[in-house]
Amino acid sequence: MTTLREDEAREQPVDAATSAAINSPARLPILSSPSRSLERYFALLGYAIVCLVLVAVLLELVSWAILSVRPSVEQAKKASPVYEGVGWAKEFWQEDASRRQAPQVYVPFRVWSVTNWHGKYINNDAGPRGVWRRTLNPSNCDPHHALSVWTFGGSTVYGFAVPDWATIPTYLSRELNAGSQNCVVVSNFGVEGYVNDQELILLEEQLKAGGHPDFVVFYDGINDSLLAWPKYGAPRAHFGFGPIRSRVEGSVSGRLDFLEKSYAVRLAGRVLAHTRSRQSFAPLISRSQPNVALVLDNYESNLRIARALSNAYQFKLYCFWQPSLIYGHKPLVPFEQHIAELDTSRMSEDSARFPVMRSVYQVAERRATVDGNFIFLAHLFDSTKDPIYVDEGHLGPEGNELAARAIASYLRNSVIPSKR
Repeated sequence: MTTLREDEAREQPVDAATSAAINSPARLPILSSPSRSLERYFALLGYAIVCLVLVAVLLELVSWAILSVRPSVEQAKKASPVYEGVGWAKEFWQEDASRRQAPQVYVPFRVWSVTNWHGKYINNDAGPRGVWRRTLNPSNCDPHHALSVWTFGGSTVYGFAVPDWATIPTYLSRELNAGSQNCVVVSNFGVEGYVNDQELILLEEQLKAGGHPDFVVFYDGINDSLLAWPKYGAPRAHFGFGPIRSRVEGSVSGRLDFLEKSYAVRLAGRVLAHTRSRQSFAPLISRSQPNVALVLDNYESNLRIARALSNAYQFKLYCFWQPSLIYGHKPLVPFEQHIAELDTSRMSEDSARFPVMRSVYQVAERRATVDGNFIFLAHLFDSTKDPIYVDEGHLGPEGNELAARAIASYLRNSVIPSKR
């Protein structure tokens, strides 16, 4: 039985909104839960990361394409006229590019050394006292009864840009064994990028390991003179000093220095170097001048230690300051002239080093003349008209042959020690 109030309620019309509210299930206010906020946050973060990776990959591809079109420093070296008409040059540079991509080997105190490599033109052989560039010595030489010559230096001694048969040590072996009753075995202890400090440590290691050289040759100049340039570290440091120190100290720059190998960063560096004017390097050149004397002080201090070792271990020591395109009076071919012109007409970070290197060479020439502690060979090519340079320091086969001939003339003029 219904009441009067219920009957009245049935008879009253119901609008659409009220009907929908009555017929629909009860709704509670929807609140955003923390889990849904996190999901949205991570979705946006993932999207941003994917976009960033895609942009980075695209930037790397574009930078790689631009760098591939523009000639690199290494491509410029291949254009040297020393390789004109040379059948082995193209294949050699392909092999050398593969060699330089191999991982470097860390060694105590000297930081890096020669990597084990074997190819058609370049061979680094593993022996009882390390891995070293192959020197072509006479096959009939008995190493136990031959005179021993150890050569130390950077990439010019190692033999960058030439095959095994065209390195300075190989030519030196040929010169010393020509028409001589003595059998001379030359060892190549050159390591790319080494300065005299590292070479001195290497000499000490080889002597402590039981080696007994009759002659020790140091062939330096270019790498040590570069240490006067502040960006390379310090006059008593090694190359790569700054990045290596940052890694050891755990700085942020040390943790991120791998980015410097990316194509994008390399392209940005080229662009910045191209846009800088000559005046922008003037403060850096001025700041490097006090380092000039420090480089020579350090070098001559090392030579005094090496002479003490020569007296203790009874070998003859010869120290040579090597030639360079940026110093001397060599008649320059157009390719060599172009390298020299970079110093005056288009100042870049590479060419901005040259005035500093020249200053070091000037001081070295004066000290070699006054003190006689080392032999200054920077004028060796003053009468050489043929193209011999690959860059400001490295030589082609003819240049290495002339350098080896000059070194051999000093060794021949010495008293040949009796073989132990």
